[in-house]
Amino acid sequence: MTQTANRRSLFLDRPPGVVQTRDELVMIVRSGMRGFRLTEPLHLTPEDPNAATAHLAFLRDAAGVGLRVIWRGTVTGLPVSRLTHLDPPRSAEGAMVWPVPRRPLLTVRHGPGYVLVEDSRDVGVRRFVLDAPDEVRALLEPALSRVEESALDHRDLAAISSLAERGLFLRVGTTWLALPVRFRYART
Repeated sequence: MTQTANRRSLFLDRPPGVVQTRDELVMIVRSGMRGFRLTEPLHLTPEDPNAATAHLAFLRDAAGVGLRVIWRGTVTGLPVSRLTHLDPPRSAEGAMVWPVPRRPLLTVRHGPGYVLVEDSRDVGVRRFVLDAPDEVRALLEPALSRVEESALDHRDLAAISSLAERGLFLRVGTTWLALPVRFRYART
């Protein structure tokens, strides 16, 4: 007798707040899983910047390896228009707070000394190249993808602030979060 997996069985149930590295996410993709289903609702607010940025970083990194995240909850006090490239929360009634992106709508790809940003969160697509070394580093350095402001030197803070003006970083409390999805192809 042949047994097939249904779509629901390809999602791992997990509680919110479990931190996983990009390498762990790659291993999950390689195992054949398609995403996560969070078992408890989350309420993202600026009053708890650590929880908000940790979850948003998880959504960003999961998208970067092709995993979906099904989660329930709310986003209050954060600029939702900057987050629409990530998997949305579902309300208590099951409605999505914003449409599910069919593909990542804010991405960075890098070459030697530059990054190409593609942003289609708004109407139309904006593509632009960043080649200022500090800005490139801010977008590509894993240690700067979610960082406390107190850990930044003046050059990194200036670069991140400049990128935030273009919608590529988000400040929640004293924590800075890189928003673009960085692809890491995990399928072998």
